Amino acid sequence: MANWIGAKVDAISVTTPRIVELACGAGYLASFLQGHLPAIHYCGFDLSPHLLDHARRRLDAARGSQPDDVQMEFYCADLVRDDWTKKLLGMGWIGKVDAVISIQALHDLGGLEQQAQVLKQAREMLRNGGLLAYGDLLQDAENPHPSRYNTDQHLQMLSECGYSLRDDLSADRDLVQPQTDQSAAVRFGAFGCFAGYI
Repeated sequence: MANWIGAKVDAISVTTPRIVELACGAGYLASFLQGHLPAIHYCGFDLSPHLLDHARRRLDAARGSQPDDVQMEFYCADLVRDDWTKKLLGMGWIGKVDAVISIQALHDLGGLEQQAQVLKQAREMLRNGGLLAYGDLLQDAENPHPSRYNTDQHLQMLSECGYSLRDDLSADRDLVQPQTDQSAAVRFGAFGCFAGYI
């Protein structure tokens, strides 16, 4: 999933992309992106101060080999209850974010209503042509979970939140062999990856 998200971000062809990660946790995806993009301006949000401290330590350790224009910021926020977009407003990023990303986390926000609320806020942060790319656990008939949904439900939510769904997955097949794919979604095992554009 990290390779897939990284390739989507790389495909937007911005020299110094502004990237926002929702529910960034301990910074594993941030670390991956920091290592694969020559320059990055990154802002990660998470509910856990402990995980954010871990993320800061991880990224600071790798900082020495990065160009001076690389920026990695982490902020504590409850994405559903807090107005996390105020931080981006203060940074001058409203409507200028190149990509909003997330990995294995949106199901923790609650049901479709809560996830859609956050994805609508994310859409307002993105520039014209900006990307939303995320991977998350899909509904499993053998292990049902109230906040996991099938591919069609994810795609419908993206559409209802105002994202354009494109059939641009041909390059994805070079990264990892997905089990199934359709429109703006690809599946890797128990995980679905989704892309929406504005």
